[in-house]
Amino acid sequence: MIDELRQEMLAEQAQRLARLELRNRIHMIGLLIWGTLLLGWMIYCFVKLMVMANRTAIMQAGTIPFTCGICGAAFDLPAEYLVKHPFIPKKSISAGAVGGSGLHGTVRMSRRLRCPVCGKKAWCRQDMRETGKIGANSFIEAARRIIPKFFLVEAVIVAAGGVFFTLLRIVLR
Repeated sequence: MIDELRQEMLAEQAQRLARLELRNRIHMIGLLIWGTLLLGWMIYCFVKLMVMANRTAIMQAGTIPFTCGICGAAFDLPAEYLVKHPFIPKKSISAGAVGGSGLHGTVRMSRRLRCPVCGKKAWCRQDMRETGKIGANSFIEAARRIIPKFFLVEAVIVAAGGVFFTLLRIVLR
């Protein structure tokens, strides 16, 4: 009788261990899928944000003032031109904040352009205030469109994961 009882207990424990092992395998696969979904959505939204910010900068069609490095003449170029030709050689000077706070920004930027006045290729200085305004406005406008959708889908993915893992715990105790 004790041997039969011991055999029954061992069989129950073996079944319980098998269920726990199955639950752990399903749990691990669920975590991998869930994490991949979250990371994939985040990367997709980031890329979409950058593309939309770039398109918004083109649509704004602001002009950026330049000053020729050879003749000193001032001329304007549309922001659309700079976005469509991203491989124009450029050089910039950056400066950081005092005290090592990690804050820094571009103080001056020059691009290698053909001056419309003298006709020579020269390093033309770019007005950073106008460039900063166009870049910031286009990024903010794109972020206003993307971020609410990003958080909504993230919340749905997180909630679906929570429901899945709760059901898994209930079904495979």
